[in-house]
Amino acid sequence: MPTTGRDSPARPSIRETIAARRAELRKTPRSQRTGDLQTYGSPAGRRAGTPRGFVYLDGNGVDQINDKSVAGQIRKAKKSGKLDIAGLELDRIPAKVFTELLGLDPKGLSNPPPPPSPKPTLLAPKARPASASPFATEDDFQNDALKDDVFGKPVEKEEVWTEPEAELTTFRAGHNQILTLDKEIGMFGGLKILDLCRNGLTAIPDSLSDLLRLTSLDLSHNKLTSIPRSVLLLPKLQWLDLSSNSIASLSFDSPIGPSEDGLGYGQGFFSTAISRAASVKTERPVLPALHHLDLGNNKLSIEGLRALAQIKLGGMRVLNLERNAIKGVVIAEDLGVDAKAMPELSQLVLSGNTNFRGIDGELASAVMVETAGCNLRQHTPAFSREATPAAEDTSFTAPESAISSPKKPTGPSLPVPEPDLTIIYKNTPAMTFDSEPLAIDFDIYLPTAPAGPSGHPLVVWFHGGGLLQGNKENLPPHFRRLPSHVYHGEDGKADESVVVISPNYRLAPQVPIIDILSDVTSLLDFIRTKLNDKLVKEGQSEHKVDVERICLSGGSAGGYLALMAGLEVPKEVSDEEAGGFRGGSKGIKCLAPFYPITDLTDKFWSTETIPVPWMDGTIITHPQAKPHIDTKAAHICTAASGGPRSILYPYMLQHSLFPSLLFRTQRAIGNGYDSFRPTPLALSVTNRLELTAKSSRAQPHVPIYFIYGTLDDKVQPMDHTLEVLNKVEGELVVERIEGGDHMYDEDPAVECEALREWLGKTLL
Repeated sequence: MPTTGRDSPARPSIRETIAARRAELRKTPRSQRTGDLQTYGSPAGRRAGTPRGFVYLDGNGVDQINDKSVAGQIRKAKKSGKLDIAGLELDRIPAKVFTELLGLDPKGLSNPPPPPSPKPTLLAPKARPASASPFATEDDFQNDALKDDVFGKPVEKEEVWTEPEAELTTFRAGHNQILTLDKEIGMFGGLKILDLCRNGLTAIPDSLSDLLRLTSLDLSHNKLTSIPRSVLLLPKLQWLDLSSNSIASLSFDSPIGPSEDGLGYGQGFFSTAISRAASVKTERPVLPALHHLDLGNNKLSIEGLRALAQIKLGGMRVLNLERNAIKGVVIAEDLGVDAKAMPELSQLVLSGNTNFRGIDGELASAVMVETAGCNLRQHTPAFSREATPAAEDTSFTAPESAISSPKKPTGPSLPVPEPDLTIIYKNTPAMTFDSEPLAIDFDIYLPTAPAGPSGHPLVVWFHGGGLLQGNKENLPPHFRRLPSHVYHGEDGKADESVVVISPNYRLAPQVPIIDILSDVTSLLDFIRTKLNDKLVKEGQSEHKVDVERICLSGGSAGGYLALMAGLEVPKEVSDEEAGGFRGGSKGIKCLAPFYPITDLTDKFWSTETIPVPWMDGTIITHPQAKPHIDTKAAHICTAASGGPRSILYPYMLQHSLFPSLLFRTQRAIGNGYDSFRPTPLALSVTNRLELTAKSSRAQPHVPIYFIYGTLDDKVQPMDHTLEVLNKVEGELVVERIEGGDHMYDEDPAVECEALREWLGKTLL
């Protein structure tokens, strides 16, 4: 494939720049050098509370450890080689990044910083200096001004650039408002990880092709319309995320190769200009090391994917094409996803392509194809559930179960909306030496009509996955469509619509169950105290939320989180009996769990199932699961559907490891003799309901709409759960889906009308 040559940017080589700066530094007296890390003892250290009374300051007296500014992050990057300016609401990469980490002249940048504002002229009266003698007269100050005019002002000392101690290997600038990238980004030749997600990028500069050591590139949630040509020849790129852009077709034509400077980076003096010039013209393969490509949530059709068959991606292991415009039957060979083109493919994600009908052709022998939300009519019977008027509300008494029956979908395909905003609600520090701080976020789906005076009511939906896997993108289509439904007001009340939030949370076993529950608490605190201010800042002031009208919902493990957060344990129950989590939260008006995990002690979890029924005889081996159950690995809060971590739930069922995986890293709560370690019994919904039923002072629980399918064999049976629910006071509606399986509502044709009507009566 022909390679488009590219001239070097107008700049000195990195080797020349560094050599010149080092020479300049050697000529500078040490006392004049700036930026050296210093430690200052008491009293400043004692005030900061740092070990031995020291606080770590730079040459200007700035606390380096707690400084979250751009300048502070640059100082850290000089020592660690990791720069994190994510979530700082930047509209460009600050010029300081290039001047301080590369030693470039600000005036020579492709996008130089604006000039400093002019200082006031000497014609204005000079202010009396604070250190001036009390006996000085105004004439003395005028004479000082005259001296400056005659002899000139003292020359300010120019800051001397110091070479960073560590080469930059990680650069995170996601969750900002960056619209364009400076070409100097390609001068960081040592970069291995580059994260530019959730900005407004429409193009990527050609200089990115110089990042020859790059292994991971995240360009998700931008406004790209094609795969950038400058990434196509990166020789070590293994992980490329282009999800949630506007890509309608793929093209691998005219890839842009590295410049001479890029080829010379790190090669030493033995790399001659002649050899580099010859190497520029060398024909290079397209994405030779790529094994994970995420193209989900774009506009790709079968025709737009045909370019995949023109290149060789033999090392591809995970290909995500979820929620695109793929229709009909896919011919594997035509798209280059067959066993011959991708022999190592292990995960092919096609979920959410509503009109996808199946794949013809031979795929790799070990591949798992994820098709949740697809209508595979010729392979599996597709059906929707019809809401039933038989759902009966009961207050303080046992309800009759509502029964829904399968029904063939009819009519045109229903839309599957994308989120309007993604917001970070919690940041946790890096937990391993080589990991990064973790930003935990949620998607928010807004109505089109503005909110009333009190704000929109809110539904919070937690994803499933056994608290081991899954992510916020698993929000079922009917919940995505819920904000578009208008509840017509009665008795003179205004019409209303609902806001829906789908959050991520940290995943076990790297994080224990109590920490996962603390994420839920942090989310609800953020909603109550900060969400509306954030919506105003994002230009969505007409969609404020009523924090007194919240419904918690979720599927499977998400249903467990909704029940745990929404059901309050009686006050007389001890913290140890409650497992260190008491539940109940201000503003929670109702709960709507779907096929939830409820009893962590049920024999279902302690029974080995090899293989699990829905895996078609496939057994997950210990070596396959080992990387994902390493408790010393970095914490994560999202795992792509159909990705490598998707094996954890069936692996757990095979070897009856639930709920032990949730408690593997759980430490004791409290101090001394009062400390205790939470148990599966204490953190089971059923046990907490039993404690509530025995209490004479317990309040009735908030209204609950409980939904499950009769064919569900992925969680414990619901008989005992419903029996215990009927013992406690509170409104309860049960909808039983005849012929329904686990995650039945991920079918795009499912509407859940009965739940929607119940929300209108209960939440509004």
